Amino acid sequence: MKLSIYNRIFALGAVAVLLMTSTTSCNDEWTEEQYEQYAGFKAPLDTEGNSVGVTTVYVPFTRRDADGKALYGAEGLSSYKLPVIISGSTVNSRDRNVHVAHSDTLDILNQSRFANRHELWYKDMSDYAKYPSTLLLEKGNSTGLLPIELDFRGIDLSDRYVLPLTVVDAPEDGCIRNPRKHYATAMLRILPYTDYSGVFQAANVKFYLVSGGITDDEPGAMTTVQTYVVDENTVFFYAGTFNESSQLRKDYKIYARFEPFEEGGTRGQVTFYTDNERMNFVQNKKATFTIIEQPDEVQTYIVRRTLIINDIDYTFDDYSTAMGSVITYLIQGNMTMERKLNTQMPVEDQIVFD
Repeated sequence: MKLSIYNRIFALGAVAVLLMTSTTSCNDEWTEEQYEQYAGFKAPLDTEGNSVGVTTVYVPFTRRDADGKALYGAEGLSSYKLPVIISGSTVNSRDRNVHVAHSDTLDILNQSRFANRHELWYKDMSDYAKYPSTLLLEKGNSTGLLPIELDFRGIDLSDRYVLPLTVVDAPEDGCIRNPRKHYATAMLRILPYTDYSGVFQAANVKFYLVSGGITDDEPGAMTTVQTYVVDENTVFFYAGTFNESSQLRKDYKIYARFEPFEEGGTRGQVTFYTDNERMNFVQNKKATFTIIEQPDEVQTYIVRRTLIINDIDYTFDDYSTAMGSVITYLIQGNMTMERKLNTQMPVEDQIVFD
């Protein structure tokens, strides 16, 4: 039986009202919080490189003001601001004091990542860092920055340091810890940098075996060399093909002292040395460095800063071979490190080494 025209009009009107009600209901849902407003950090974990499973952060070895003076009164004093976030689908609904404390999960991380290879275990960096126990996030503000003061004086970066932090539940202050572990905990591997530290491309560096004063004619090739900060003008790296994952890396540290020909100059000499006499280390001739800065041909706001070390030439003994014999290596060549600096940003906000 066909509907009368009046019945059809009534049915269509009812459908329209239902659709309007449904649409209004959906829109109203977004005016209310859909999720719990949890407190956590923004510290994404590294997925490649030397620090998989922690968060690598690069900060200047010395924080300086606009005039180039040490901001905190001495070289080796720096800082980092760790982002703190209140999660949810709406903005922070009240004043919240986010409580921050030392995390006790570092040993768990070390055991799960490295098992019995204790030489690779991360060390707690808490002795070199200070931070407030609470951070106020006012109503309407869902993000904040936790100030961390850093003292790199006397630190030995052949030890792999991590600063483990966690959010602590404090419902009375509006702080509810994010239940997702990678948000509630930050495992910060904080590495200082200077003009001379970072990852160098070393394809032009060759290593030769030396036996009885005779150098092998078939050298081995190298790829990259990472340098670590000692002070503003000194870095260290690992001899030959030793690297951060080597069991005996601490015994094969080589220091490089950069000595500009004039203060603030872009050219100078590099003196290599070691504090391990058993290496019988010899720098065969003086190395030199040059810093070249030039604008990118396409992105004119980008400056390419290239550090070149020429005339690398040294020998050392590897005395830790499985058979107990001593192998002498000759290392020769040059290597370069390039940074792409965005002139529209502060330098410390854009340094990436790997």
